Amino acid sequence: MQTIRRLIANITTLLLALFLALVIWAAAVRAGDPVKTRILEIGVETVGVPPQATLLTRPPQTIFITIEGSESAIADISPSDFEAIVDLSELPYAEIEVPIQVVFLGNEDQVSITSQSPESTIIRMEQIITRDIPISVQIRGDVARGHRQGETRVEPELVQVTGPAPRVSELAEGRVTIFVDDAREDITEERRPTFYDNEGNVASVVGLTINPDEVVVIIPVIELAGFAEKPITVNWFGEPAPGYRLLDVKVEPTSVQVTGAPAELEGLRVQTEPVDISGLAEPDTIQVALDLPDGIGMVDVQPIVVTVEIEPILTSDVVRRPVEIRALGEELEAIVDPDQVRVFLFGPLSVLDSLAEDDIRVTVDLLNLVTGTHVLEPFVSVSAEEIEIRSTQPAVVTVLITRVITTTNVITGTESLTETETLESTAITSTVAGWFVNPFAANLPISVDLPRRYFLYSNIPALG
Repeated sequence: MQTIRRLIANITTLLLALFLALVIWAAAVRAGDPVKTRILEIGVETVGVPPQATLLTRPPQTIFITIEGSESAIADISPSDFEAIVDLSELPYAEIEVPIQVVFLGNEDQVSITSQSPESTIIRMEQIITRDIPISVQIRGDVARGHRQGETRVEPELVQVTGPAPRVSELAEGRVTIFVDDAREDITEERRPTFYDNEGNVASVVGLTINPDEVVVIIPVIELAGFAEKPITVNWFGEPAPGYRLLDVKVEPTSVQVTGAPAELEGLRVQTEPVDISGLAEPDTIQVALDLPDGIGMVDVQPIVVTVEIEPILTSDVVRRPVEIRALGEELEAIVDPDQVRVFLFGPLSVLDSLAEDDIRVTVDLLNLVTGTHVLEPFVSVSAEEIEIRSTQPAVVTVLITRVITTTNVITGTESLTETETLESTAITSTVAGWFVNPFAANLPISVDLPRRYFLYSNIPALG
């Protein structure tokens, strides 16, 4: 017994020593590789979304986690070592809180996750459905008299609407409104339907897929027997005034609905009473009557108006006119070179043919100009406003301005003239008055039978 007791005491002592050694060893290891914590941001992945579902709210893109481990263990840890998953595979179509599951892909004995934020997210998932919605047509107005409306068709009669189940389920129908006021021909129009809910209120389809988004509405318009829509032909004759031309002849309305026996309506040509345009020199509007055969009448009595469009024939012309001088100063005279210019005109033929010489004038203004040579642009005026002055040739003229010099010649007699003393033919005073040069050099006709002392000539050498 004593031996056993000693053995047990020794084993106890041994275990205690071993435990103390482990504690000392762990403390030493911890002192060399202490425990640390880190915060990481990791991405969130959503999995298990049904193909016929849509998410009205989505989980966060990232979350934050706090990890703990020895300094050596967490030193090389990165966000890619973790996965954050939101699994929607077993969720109902409703709004529900879903946990965010975080998984460490490494050795969980070395690193532990102590916290995460957020731990869950609110998800609202709805089922996506497709329904065929019928399309109805609402017609406003009536077709023209003498016509009836055929059976309306819609292509397609159903449109597919795809979207969240609560929104698609509330749709009852789509409506298209067509106006047929006084229609005389078949109506074919493309329209985008307006959708209504089960209570008759307009429903929004924003975010929904409509296929097709437009429908084609076809409304036949049938002409009744004894009625026909016929185009109107203008029966005109004559020619416009000389110098004018005819541009167009129009009628309003362009067609008219007539009634009568079907046999008479077939092949009927509706035209106006004769319209005379002879001598027209401007546009004209004329109210006329229709020349209808007996037994044919208009369904609706309305004015028929013919518009005749006339315009002048435009052409060009060249005239030659003298250059007139204006505002020349006193004691000045001017010479224009050339003294005539050609003027190029453009306008209505009738107006050009009616212009007189005085209606076109070419002038140069010499106001405040002094003696010398001047190059001036002549001014052309035309009395008719419709005429356009294109150019002159030459474009400029040369004007030589000189001063007028008047020479006064005086004859002084110191003795009385006798009857035998004559001054023949042309008197010196009248001849010299127009000249300021040597009278002999100019071959003046002077005949003098007087002594030299009786005459004094200003600027004239003494007579021999």
